[in-house]
Amino acid sequence: MTDTLTSRRQSGTRSLRRGLLPRLRRAVRNTRRPAPARLPPSPVHKAFSLGLAMVSVILFGQIINIVVVSQVQHATAQTRLFEELRTGLAEGSAPLGQTTHDGTLVAPGTPVALLSIPALNLQETVLEGTSSRELMDGVGHRRDTPLPGQSGTSVLMGRAAAYGGVFGRLAGLEPGERFTVTTGLGVAEFEVTGQRRAGDPGPPIPTSDEGRLTLTTAAGPVFLPDGALRVDAKLVSKPVPKAAPVLYPASLTAAELPMGSDTSDLVGLLVCLELLILVSLAAVWSWYRWGQRETWLVFLPTLGALSVLTGTQVSLLLPNLL
Repeated sequence: MTDTLTSRRQSGTRSLRRGLLPRLRRAVRNTRRPAPARLPPSPVHKAFSLGLAMVSVILFGQIINIVVVSQVQHATAQTRLFEELRTGLAEGSAPLGQTTHDGTLVAPGTPVALLSIPALNLQETVLEGTSSRELMDGVGHRRDTPLPGQSGTSVLMGRAAAYGGVFGRLAGLEPGERFTVTTGLGVAEFEVTGQRRAGDPGPPIPTSDEGRLTLTTAAGPVFLPDGALRVDAKLVSKPVPKAAPVLYPASLTAAELPMGSDTSDLVGLLVCLELLILVSLAAVWSWYRWGQRETWLVFLPTLGALSVLTGTQVSLLLPNLL
């Protein structure tokens, strides 16, 4: 009897497991709340996301332009300027002052000297002019000052970070360091006498038979300048007489002064921005018409090139010593 009851109980348990428990589990599953269906993103949301992606590409292009591309542009320009200067020195046609041999003003961008600073392992072709456009290519000579090696105070200006960052280590020049500047007048040798920033007293005015050179760049954190740094050097070689000046400080524009910005080509910047907007809109249309892969393949190089071109125009508005 006991065995019979035990057998029936086991049989009932098996039946419960086989029949009732699965039905209970299915009922519990059916009572669970179904997950809400995900709605596809709206066209406005897609356009906004794509717009943010395009803006990111443009901003990334600006960063690449100022950090990487500008260095390449500077190196290419220096190669060209050095060849022009070497030819001018060999032919005797290099400028000897503020004017050329026929009496006209030396055009901005003309190579006028070769600066060699062994302590900084620096050799740079110097060109006429100190606006942002000239300082993209190299160290600039302030047009209202005599050439290095002539009597009086000459001024050279260079960038601290972008476009080669030629004068980025200028603060490392110590008093007593010597360097040379080669012009059509010959080789002039200078000796560093000290450094100064805004508010520091300047050196005394040189006499008629003395020469001085001031190297100027941006001071402060990289790409965040807070003023100008000036390194003064005295001429230790024999000074060369200079012709009567044609340009004076009042002859210069604000763009040629330390930390000045060049606003002479705002039309070019406007055209670049318009092209950038048009290409971005075309990329949005292509995204829906062709697809994502085809859009990036076609428009990424175009947007990159326009970003670099626009970045060059924007760089003109930044401080010339940056």
